[in-house]
Amino acid sequence: MRTIGNTIAEQGGASVSGTVTKGSIIARIERLPANAMQVRARILIGAATFFDGFDVITIAATLPLLIQKWGLTPGQVGFLIASGSIGQLIGAFLFPSLAERYGRVRAIAWSSGIIGLTSIACGFAPTFAVFVALRIVQGLGLGGELPVAATYINEITRAHGRGRFVLLYEIVFPIGLLASNALGAWIVPRFGWEAMYFIGGVPLVLFFLLRVLVPESPRWLGERERMADADRALNAFEASVKGPLPPVKDVAEFEAMVHRHPKRRMADLFGRAYIKRTVAVALLWMTCGVIQYGLSTWLPTIYKTVYHAPLQLALNLAVAASVLGVLGSLTCALIVDKVGRKPVINLSFVLCAVSLVLAGVFHTQSVYVVATFCALALGFMACGFITAYVYTPELYPTSIRAFGCGLGGAWLKIAAIFAPALVGKTLVGGNLDMAFYLLAAVPVLAAVAVHFLGIETKGKVLEQLEA
Repeated sequence: MRTIGNTIAEQGGASVSGTVTKGSIIARIERLPANAMQVRARILIGAATFFDGFDVITIAATLPLLIQKWGLTPGQVGFLIASGSIGQLIGAFLFPSLAERYGRVRAIAWSSGIIGLTSIACGFAPTFAVFVALRIVQGLGLGGELPVAATYINEITRAHGRGRFVLLYEIVFPIGLLASNALGAWIVPRFGWEAMYFIGGVPLVLFFLLRVLVPESPRWLGERERMADADRALNAFEASVKGPLPPVKDVAEFEAMVHRHPKRRMADLFGRAYIKRTVAVALLWMTCGVIQYGLSTWLPTIYKTVYHAPLQLALNLAVAASVLGVLGSLTCALIVDKVGRKPVINLSFVLCAVSLVLAGVFHTQSVYVVATFCALALGFMACGFITAYVYTPELYPTSIRAFGCGLGGAWLKIAAIFAPALVGKTLVGGNLDMAFYLLAAVPVLAAVAVHFLGIETKGKVLEQLEA
């Protein structure tokens, strides 16, 4: 029986002497078949990502009652929605920086603890001001968890089938969005808005479990020259493989690949080597922020106030949009390794824009017509959004990967701060169609940027993609 402490030689390691190098770490990851430790990591970190999605969109299900409870104006509503994004913007820089210094798993555990603790506190918030303050603090964790988790899952996965593996993990985020909307539609009318935030406190448990049950990223450990720790982490994955391990191959090739490029610093994200990728990433994530926060968060309120739909119907229609988001994400996960990252992103964003234009054209029709086009837009957007989580980590080397992903997440949060206010302002002016048209222009711009500035990454080892 294998144990975590097995040596490289016992595992069919990289060399006879058992020396661990950056090249041998990559070679051992690339020979890893699917294994129980990867499944465990995907489940536990997936739980963190699930509740990230759950807590992000909880505000949509509870917003109508919060407006009523505190008599909020449209401006206050916009600020409430944006307040979480302010914290998320800070978190998108803070936790990737912590991940580069202290490790991916620690950063994910810390962010999960903040998410869970502040969610519970939100349920007890006595005033609007306290609630907003707690949402800002919670945003630190919400903004930091996703980019670090995406980085980790990419780093423990081999090139073959990486898109499918990562996206089948990332699908838990839109499932979290769906669960929040679905549970919100049932729980909020029956038990009040507070119950949703108590449920959102579950990630606090992950703070205690993750560092005990999930190994650190071997790639990150190797980059930090912690070769013995990288060996132990790899042993944890290798020990969970059923049956004999395939032989380690191409160590010399991977070794040369590692040393072919200089170690990168954060400033290189804006240097000659990576600036085109960084611009494409910025517009990609901005689109996700504009559509997700500028449209999805407002939908129940739009249906209730503009189309005078009952609260239950407004919440149910939002759930339907989340269902399409999950279906779109699942479809994307199944085809992304065959079609490629860029075609999936570009086509999904163009179709999202078309759906939003149609929602604007037919905005005077019934709530069901508008809800259908909005649901389609969110479904198509979800395809591009989830692909961003496999595509962005592939564009940067290990030394700046988490921060590159965090920077992408920061652009999402910047968009999320301003998009709700834009929609709120157009609602006050009665220009709902103009809001749809403005929202539609954003994914078109992103599709153009990804097409001309991005690179295709499918099927390549992460180190092959370094500039």
